[in-house]
Amino acid sequence: MRVIFSAIAVSFVLALVAGGGYMLAQEPVYRAQPMPSVRVGDPGQNLVGENYSGNPGEVRQKPPS
Repeated sequence: MRVIFSAIAVSFVLALVAGGGYMLAQEPVYRAQPMPSVRVGDPGQNLVGENYSGNPGEVRQKPPS
């Protein structure tokens, strides 16, 4: 019975050490993959297009130039 309890204790210790090591090895995505991003507060024209009204039933056509 002592062997079973010691195996359970060793597995918990190994899990804690592995989890702690994994947490220390992680790097935030903004440092790992630096790239220009989209500002959600001011999306501009790059997300849905310049004629998007927000109403899926309404489609506005761009006037001919």
